[in-house]
Amino acid sequence: MTASRMLSRCTDRKLRLLCLHGMYQDAVTFMGKTKHLHGINSNVELIFLDGPFITMPPILARQSKRPSAAFSKIKHIHSSKKKMEFRAWWRLPSIHQEDSSSLDRDRDVLINFLREKLDEVGDVDGVVGFSQGASLAAWMCSEQACTELQWSPKLAVLFGSYVSSPQFSLDSGVVPDISSLHVFGLNDYVIPAAKSQQVMDIFQETLDNRVLTSVHAKGHVVPKCDAFKQLFESFLTRQNSRLRRNTVEVC
Repeated sequence: MTASRMLSRCTDRKLRLLCLHGMYQDAVTFMGKTKHLHGINSNVELIFLDGPFITMPPILARQSKRPSAAFSKIKHIHSSKKKMEFRAWWRLPSIHQEDSSSLDRDRDVLINFLREKLDEVGDVDGVVGFSQGASLAAWMCSEQACTELQWSPKLAVLFGSYVSSPQFSLDSGVVPDISSLHVFGLNDYVIPAAKSQQVMDIFQETLDNRVLTSVHAKGHVVPKCDAFKQLFESFLTRQNSRLRRNTVEVC
């Protein structure tokens, strides 16, 4: 390969980001939530993953235990369609469980799952997450996660993130060479803004000038306003330029 072709290959490389959905959702759901952001930057490739666990929202689990005649009829009518699956990155422990053994087991499964996916998809530069997916994404930027997963993320976009259970603690700190965009709503009643602020504060402890924040007036959503789309595009463009500079130096 000539020097010019090698340089072209290095500079043409796209920014590749893992996309992690929220709890009781899946990759297709998150694709829909972020549809307005697709194509904002042609030099970015979004890779949507399904969580390894199938779980049911408590309200639906309760309903399924009390089938009525009408429910049975509806179930029969729609039985030919694919059953909806609610996915998660880890399952919430039952209120009757007093130890953390189930979360420990889920963590082991998740770590192996992520290792396999990272090997499968190849070079990945960062992660985008929503809600539980954002909590996982934040942990994936920690020193501990980088050691366990053997990867080196360069950026993170976190929608409605929060610090999760001790199994996914950020106590080890965030890797120093990372840029992050933290997005959360003042009227988010699922993940209060204060919890997302806590994650942002941890990232700021590592590298303040690479932390961006977008606070909106809505709830637990991926904002669609023009101001956010412009910020998102600007953030990705800067990260893409940074990646290309670093890649050219290596090449």
